[in-house]
Amino acid sequence: MMADATKTAAPLHRRLLYGVTNWSLFVAGMVNLGVGTWSAAQGNAAIAATSLTAGLVLLFAATIDRFESLKGLGIEAKTRKLDEKIEQADEALRRLRQLAELTGAALVDMNSKMGRWDSAPGPREALALAERVRSIMQALGSEPPAIATALRPWARILCHDLAAAFIAPLHNEITERIQELDKLRQAIPTPMDSNDPEFHRLTGEINAGKTYIAERLRKIHQFDLDDYPACFLALFENVPYLTQGTLLPFRERAGGFATDMIALKRSMSLPNAETWMNELEEARRREG
Repeated sequence: MMADATKTAAPLHRRLLYGVTNWSLFVAGMVNLGVGTWSAAQGNAAIAATSLTAGLVLLFAATIDRFESLKGLGIEAKTRKLDEKIEQADEALRRLRQLAELTGAALVDMNSKMGRWDSAPGPREALALAERVRSIMQALGSEPPAIATALRPWARILCHDLAAAFIAPLHNEITERIQELDKLRQAIPTPMDSNDPEFHRLTGEINAGKTYIAERLRKIHQFDLDDYPACFLALFENVPYLTQGTLLPFRERAGGFATDMIALKRSMSLPNAETWMNELEEARRREG
């Protein structure tokens, strides 16, 4: 049934070629059978054996699609089960692809968890794992959306780690400034007057710094991949205590990674990987 459907679906010139070939093989087979039979009747055993064998092989070739399994003369023909085996192979490949997508996504997700262990892999190891998962899924024929879903946690944590590396010195500067202001407030003679304008000024500045750290710097772990680079760059706006001139170097360096973040979201592939790796490794050395 499937063989007939395949032939019907084939182009006309190919169906004509198949038909001519089958009829030619059939005619040649019948001729050889006739010659073999006539030679056998004449007592010519050698020619009879050769012709009969050739005739049978040619007839077999002309009608091979009619046999499910035929063994003989060193030939094994299996045709009717071929389509079934191909379908089984396609199904196995589909299941394997699904397994690769599932395990690949799980590996990347586990490797990119926010609450990571002290022995968490470094940025280069994470990059190598992401590229390996991408390569395997592509080789198995996974669709780009499935690959992007699997690699999304890695892309998100990569942006998070870069943002954390950038805001660490900013966090330190603001913390030091809060400590200085707190010392000034504590130096106000006691008993303090609750209406003292200096006390209120210092308290307001201290609260502004603490609010910036609590409401902005400490919430970068809530950023989704789609929040980059906009939310990342916004961290360098309206920063307490720091002038625009002081913030400019931070903003310019961060802005240099904005284009890469956009490309990373679109393709789940990291442009300028070596620049990112150096930045992240330097940040880890400072923390260590």
